[in-house]
Formats: sequence, structure tokens, C-alpha cells
Amino acid sequence: MTKRGTKKTLTVSMVMILIAVIFAGCSGNNGNNNAPTNSVASPAASNSEAAEEETPAAPDLTPVEFTINTSDDQLKWDTPINKIITDKTGVTFKYDLTVGDQFQRWDLWLASKDYPDIIVLDPKYTLRYKEAGAIIPLNDLIEKYGPNIKEKFGDKFNLLKDENGDIYSLYSVLLAKEAPADATGNFIVQYDVLKEAGYPEIKTFDQLYEVIKAYKAKHPQVDGKDTIGFGAYMNGWVMKHAFNNPIIWGSGLADHGNYTISDSGEVNYNPVSDATKTYYQFLNKLNNEGLLDKESFSMDEKAFQAKAAQGRILAAYSPNWLLGDAEKSLRAAGQPEKAYAHIPIYFNENVVDHSNSSTPTSAGNYQWTISSKTKNPERIIQMIDYLFSDEAQVLTQWGIEGEDYSVVDGKRTVNPELVTKRQTDANIDYDRGFKSVGTGTTFWFGVGHGAKLADGDYSTPLTKDVVELGYDDMTKEVLAKYGKQVWADFLAPVEYVPGFLWQLTPPEATKVEEQKMDDTWRKNIPKIILSKDADAFEKSWGQMVTEIDKAGVKKVNEAYTKLWKEFIEKYNQNIAG
Repeated sequence: MTKRGTKKTLTVSMVMILIAVIFAGCSGNNGNNNAPTNSVASPAASNSEAAEEETPAAPDLTPVEFTINTSDDQLKWDTPINKIITDKTGVTFKYDLTVGDQFQRWDLWLASKDYPDIIVLDPKYTLRYKEAGAIIPLNDLIEKYGPNIKEKFGDKFNLLKDENGDIYSLYSVLLAKEAPADATGNFIVQYDVLKEAGYPEIKTFDQLYEVIKAYKAKHPQVDGKDTIGFGAYMNGWVMKHAFNNPIIWGSGLADHGNYTISDSGEVNYNPVSDATKTYYQFLNKLNNEGLLDKESFSMDEKAFQAKAAQGRILAAYSPNWLLGDAEKSLRAAGQPEKAYAHIPIYFNENVVDHSNSSTPTSAGNYQWTISSKTKNPERIIQMIDYLFSDEAQVLTQWGIEGEDYSVVDGKRTVNPELVTKRQTDANIDYDRGFKSVGTGTTFWFGVGHGAKLADGDYSTPLTKDVVELGYDDMTKEVLAKYGKQVWADFLAPVEYVPGFLWQLTPPEATKVEEQKMDDTWRKNIPKIILSKDADAFEKSWGQMVTEIDKAGVKKVNEAYTKLWKEFIEKYNQNIAG
């Protein structure tokens, strides 16, 4: 996924007249049992009915608590930023932590009809919850209580709607005209490896292989533990990020999940592509030479992050969001040389890079829906509407004036103390309240890095200069060796696309075939990559391709091609036209 997830998140909840686009995150528990039954305060009294209709309802600040799901066990409500949100809306959150397989949790919640007030889901499960009557349409609530939501989405508002014109989820909208200054390539290479190799240019998998092989031969252990040439992770939902996404990015393609889309709009399942075979041959080579992590097929992202924080992993495919706070831990431990360069790496030097893509909204895996059992859903919409206001954009993205930022010559400036703390303190953004349940490319309901608010200043404190301020001396030294200021300088120019395939509600008619294909793919990956020689590799690869073909890949490709072409047609009608 992306954090695009990480790793990028980007845009499109697009579903307009024939495409349902909905998503969010995950979490569980029952409805809001403690919510007061009174609804929003009525308009001020008036002598005429007309005057009463023109008087806006005063915000209801009665204390109310809502449950919301998250997989982030560090989130807490008792923070300075959250306190102000509560003061402005009366709302507090109780986090329902999802542990383990989130899809199993979502299935369990749906079967038991026991879920949080706010349920964050992906497109597939949003559709399932909608069909089960577990979540409510938001159109009327937004019309009555969401002026800021409507204002921020503007001409993109129709992208929130499903094929029936209903809105079932909310997330961030992207109003920026440029790529964020903190964007990074998704492959990581340890600083020490680059230094020992003389800071070579690494653009291809073959070049990466040479440097990690040479370094591991000289440094077989780190603090008494085996050095890991290349890390991966297959246990859990992140499997696709280790065994599909590197192929997409290595090919220089826009991230459409497990699928690729041709210039003519033809969609194909990527795990059986020639590019996937080539990448698995690369991993097979690493494995047979002792460079691939032996625990790749049993390890989840948490175990991967722990090994990275020990300085043992020399290179990997790992977007920033997936790497987590490993680099902060290394710097805090006095090992800045074990942190990572974040760069793009390709199959060969002839690849034309179109991977740095952005879309109109951040629809995807982090869309907020409201449970049908939730009391006072209007209070949730009022809170979200506040979060979309310019006042809350500054609060949630910049922080509190005088504590997190100052205004200098009419412009907001991040306080140096916060910049310094963010270099080594993995908890500072949690403690202040900057982090929240995901909504897309930014936390809370952001409008995108590089976007401007009504006061003419930026909505988030993210420029190249600000990003550079957050770098330690070692990072600046490595970047200087390559003539770059920030990691984003390694990327190709940003390209804007209508949306990503994974943001669309998947075809219901092929869900059985698609699940069988994914299960077959997951089952065969270890056998293919652990092949002892080229003949065994070819045999295992051929067996997987045959099984996926029998599972119905042709039918699935055709269904997704139809979905994509319908989406593009409706997008052009609703936006471009």
C-alpha cells in the first residue's frame, strides 16, 4: 500500500457516476456509547422564520467521545494540539488499536456488527461495509455542517461521490501545484556503504548489488550480529510493498498497486510480468550469495524496522513511512553513519521515470467513514469541517504559535527547537499532536504540502530549506557528495495523473479470482526466490504463472481495464471538462 503508503498516498476517491471510490483506515469496537443524545444547537431565536433560516447554527461544544480505529499504537489524545481541537469542537477520540491482520479485523467487525464510530477502510472494504449498511452516506451532513469541506474540495467535490452520487468517506484533498520537498526515492542505501564505495552513482540493481556485496564482505557483522545485505518483509499486509512495488518503481511507472496500465489504458496483473521475473531473479541471486535477509519470508515491517535501527540492513526497498523511526533511533544512539540515502533505483539506465506522480485527492487506504451505529454523526462532520478550516490547517500542520512556530515578517516559521527535536526524538510529533489517524498524504485533513491558504502563506511548513533544517550533518554531507540539497532532488519531475487504480473500488465480479491470484502469488514467492539454480527458478516461476492464469487473470485484467477506462471517462466529464 501505500502510507505512499508511502508509501505515497495520493489522490482520487474518484468514483463518479459509475465508479465507487472509497477508503479509509481501520479500527474497531462498538459505537459511541457515551455520546450525548442532543444534536447541534438550534439557530438563535428570531421573530421571523426567514431570519431564523439565515442564522447559522452555533457549534455544539458539548463534550463527546468517538472511537476510531488505528494501527498506530503511539497515538494519544492528550496532546497540546488535540486539546485545542477539543476546545473548538467538543470532540475527543478514543483509539481502537488494530493488531495483526487488519483485513481479518474488518471481517470480524462486519460479521459481529461491532465497530468503531469512525471506521477507516480501504476501497474494497468500504464497499462491503456500505452494502452491509454498516456506514452512512454523508451528503446531507456535509451540505448542512461542512462548508469548509466543500470550499476546500471545490471543483474536486464530485470526486468524493460513488456511482450513485453518494459520499461515504472523507480524506485529504491535494491543492498543491508542486511535489513536496520531503519526497524521497523508495530504495534505501546505508551511508557507510556509500562512503566506503567512494560515493558512487547508484542507478541500477546491478550497481546496488556490487556495492552491498563489497561492503558485506568487509563487514560481515554489526555489533556481533550478521550484516544483512538486502532486507525484505513478507509477513502481513506489507508483503506487496516488498515483492511488487520495487518492480513498479524500478520500471519508472506510476504506482497502480499490483497492476500496470499501458498508454492505451490496458490493465495487467504485475506479479506475472517479465519485470517481476527479472526482479525475482535479482532477489534469487542475492539469496544464493548470502545477501538477502534469511528471515525475509517470516518477517513483518516491525521486525524489519528493528533490524534497520540496529544498523544491520545495508539496503532495501523501504519508503519513508515503512522505515518508520529507525533512522531517528540510529542518530539517537550516536550512529548517524548507519542512516540511509533515499534514492530511486531502476532495472537499467534506459528507464524513463514516470513514478513521481500526484493526483487531485488522497483517496486510498485512509478514508474516514462513519458507522451506522454512531450517535450524533453530525458532530463528527462538524469536527472534520473544523479540521478543513484555515485555522485548523495551521494548527494541525504548523502547531501552536509561540510553541511550535513563530510569525516573522508576516510568514510562519518553524521554531528551531522543534526542528532540533525532530532530528532525534521519535515521539515529538506524537507528543505535540501532529500525528493522527491517516487521511492521505498528510496527517489530519491536510490540503497538501506546497498549497497556500487564504492568508497567502503555506498550509504546511514544508519547503526545501525547512526540510534541510531537519537534516543532521551526516545527511547534508552525503547529499553534498551528490550535489543535492534534499532527497527530492533525486526524483524525476512530478507528473499529474487523474488517479491510481488502487483508489478505485475494485470490480465485485472478479473478487474471487483476484483473491485466488493473490493467494497463489504469495504462496509461490518463497519457492521462486529460494530456488537453488536457474533451472529450479524457471520451473517455479512457470508453475506460478500457470496457476495464476488458471485462477482467472485474463478475466481480472479485462475487468480492471473496463473499470479504469470508465473512470477516466467520468473523470474527464467531472474535472477536465
